[in-house]
Amino acid sequence: LQSEIRIANDGFAFVAGRQIGRASGKAESAMDAGVERLESAARASGKLLRRLCSGGRGTNAAAVGTNAKEMKPQESIELVKLKSALKQENPNYSVILELATKLASQDPNNVRFTTDAELVSRLGKELVARQETAVSELVKNAYDADATTVRVIFSKTEKAGGELLIVDNGIGMSRKELIDGFMRLASGSKIEEPISPRYGRRRAGRKGIGRFAAQRLGSQLELTTQKLKGNNALRVSLRWDKFKRNRDLFSIASPVRETPKKDTEGTTLHIKGLREAWTDMQIARAYRFIDELIQPFPLSKRTMQTGEPDPGFKVTFYRRVGSKEIKVASEDRMVFDHALAEVTATVNARGQGHWHLISHRYGLDEKNAISPDKDRPKQTFKHLRNVRLKAYYFIWDSALVPRQQSTQLRSLASEQGGVRLYRNGFRVLPYGEPRNDWLGLDERYRQRSDLFPLANINWFGFVEITDAEGTKFEETSSREGIANNPSYDELVFFASQALVAAAQRVASARGRKLTAGQKDYKAADDRPSEQTLTKIADDLEAIAKRLRKASDQTAVRTAAKKVLKAGRALLEENSTLRVLSSLGLTIAVFAHEVRHRIFNLRQLTGQKLHGSMTADGQRKLISEVESGLKVLQAYTAYFDKTISQNVRREIEDQDLTEILFTFIDEFRAVIERRGVQFVGEAEIEEGLLTIPMHSSEWTSVLANLLTNSLKAIRRGRHRGSGHILIRAWKNSKIIRLEFADDGDGIPKEIRTRIFDPFFTTTGAGDVSENELAGMGLGLTIVRDILSAYGGTIHLGKAPKGYATSFRIEIPASDASQMQ
Repeated sequence: LQSEIRIANDGFAFVAGRQIGRASGKAESAMDAGVERLESAARASGKLLRRLCSGGRGTNAAAVGTNAKEMKPQESIELVKLKSALKQENPNYSVILELATKLASQDPNNVRFTTDAELVSRLGKELVARQETAVSELVKNAYDADATTVRVIFSKTEKAGGELLIVDNGIGMSRKELIDGFMRLASGSKIEEPISPRYGRRRAGRKGIGRFAAQRLGSQLELTTQKLKGNNALRVSLRWDKFKRNRDLFSIASPVRETPKKDTEGTTLHIKGLREAWTDMQIARAYRFIDELIQPFPLSKRTMQTGEPDPGFKVTFYRRVGSKEIKVASEDRMVFDHALAEVTATVNARGQGHWHLISHRYGLDEKNAISPDKDRPKQTFKHLRNVRLKAYYFIWDSALVPRQQSTQLRSLASEQGGVRLYRNGFRVLPYGEPRNDWLGLDERYRQRSDLFPLANINWFGFVEITDAEGTKFEETSSREGIANNPSYDELVFFASQALVAAAQRVASARGRKLTAGQKDYKAADDRPSEQTLTKIADDLEAIAKRLRKASDQTAVRTAAKKVLKAGRALLEENSTLRVLSSLGLTIAVFAHEVRHRIFNLRQLTGQKLHGSMTADGQRKLISEVESGLKVLQAYTAYFDKTISQNVRREIEDQDLTEILFTFIDEFRAVIERRGVQFVGEAEIEEGLLTIPMHSSEWTSVLANLLTNSLKAIRRGRHRGSGHILIRAWKNSKIIRLEFADDGDGIPKEIRTRIFDPFFTTTGAGDVSENELAGMGLGLTIVRDILSAYGGTIHLGKAPKGYATSFRIEIPASDASQMQ
């Protein structure tokens, strides 16, 4: 064969020479000789071709040339070509794969599956239905690669044809990992190694559909990946339009090359030719989908191989405009700070269940057992193991959620409220989706068997189940739910019981009726509010719409207007009385201080002015008198300012920073005389502007907290070592103030009652002659003042070294938001 090819080559070369010779005027004899040799070579090649096409039957090996002995009987053209291709110095692997596949199809004893290249396109469309799902699958790959940050960047996506970048800082892939992992369909590498190497995360991607997600999103993919060790990155380019019908999947090659590293480690997916446009709203929706899919934080402690904690996983979405990257969606949501209570629950490896409730507002910190049998609290679950629940409880009441945040938070709760389910760290749909009531909370609340708020809109929570092998909680093939089995039934019972028990305990602490048939219930004092009036008006409007006669509708609406007018007049009157009562209480609280100071001055001057005094004694006396007069002057100026502001009855933005520093300066001498010090001034932020209020109301709030702290410190028998911590800061649109002391603390059994009217822990026999006996109205007035402006006060967890901590939250002013 090689000999005949050489003859043919010589002939073709000679013909070329003849053309050159003809142009240069050489002899015709040289041309004729070249033609004769070419014809001879053609005849020999034709004879050889006929023999090869006949499969080698009847071929005389000697007739094919000196290397004809390499041709064996029964060898097909494919086999001959394959041997030739394998001998090439730079073999064409695509040709080799194609020939090997054709040879395999000629096997007379076996048959084999083959893969049409269109499979990639079909799987991309059928396995990944939504754009959000496609992006989330690619982000999950970054999570599996121990990335801590992922940047998702959309460019020119106002219409189809744009680009998408997904950049992570994970551990990247080597050439072998790229081939055996990303380029291998349905790779089993994550099943064989279910735990990530760096942070010990349980890997989520098991079906190997990441590359199909990339195909679903765009027409081209350029993948760049680099490991921590090594100077170069690997870059592979995939054109999905090559994967067409009637082409074998293995015959399609994608170029890969080494390129200098741009990052220390990580993987970048550059998807070009996006098949659909992406608006800002769609991008935000995709972010929310991923934000909900990835578990916000692990309940079980995950650690790195080095023993350090997993730093977490953050995804940020951007839109590229020119050379700038503009953030479209972020995770900055201050939701859980406004929760009324926090609930955690677990079922351990032995099947023992417990729930834990914490409510700083009501001083609750309780733990209880959960069992599948209410009458047998120590009974263990038969099928349920290694389950964790965490949920935040909200009651949409103006006194419990700041007014300016209530609308936003409630809207968020209507979209994302409920309890989501996460399996091995990733979300399982549709649990926790709107109108999905897998725990039966909405149904239970509709039946009114429980009178306290319990619906899905009252919860932001999730359940984490660990099932590495997928034997107890098996997902359906579409990942749209978990198959019903005994483990799932116990899971529903466990989660619902934990939430119901916690909500019931909070309702009891609030003094609310638990069930319709509860006989030992004593109604709490429900004070009127603007929200109450609005609800009454809405109810009357709903009644009016159901009436048929226009005259009846008019009559109901007229009555509603009268109710609103009278109610608002009553609220205005209550507001005025509250301002006056706060002013009167403030004056009463500190009247004894002025009285005591005047008595000391009289005694001091009376004793020493009538006696003989040295020059040093006179100077000391003058200093003491001046000090006492400064205190009296400070009191006079403080109360004069309070009264003058209160007379105007005008409300305005209050500079809480200035109020706190003035308060500390004015009363520092008072508390130091008792051996107490103010601390925490360095933690009072600048520019803390609250919503419009009366200045005298802040005077009353701070004065009441101060007197309570001084009494608690005295009861705690401090000797020159009492401390009062005051610090304040702004978080999102809320200003937070902490007022703590290291006194004797508040017993747990009375913490739920301290804001009740006329409830007091001190009486005339419990205070010194220079202290005002407790009337039980101080904290009640403080609570009412703050509630009127959408603020709250509750007992918080005291800092280390302190016994009691009051936490105040008040909405910031609009001017503060613009700073």
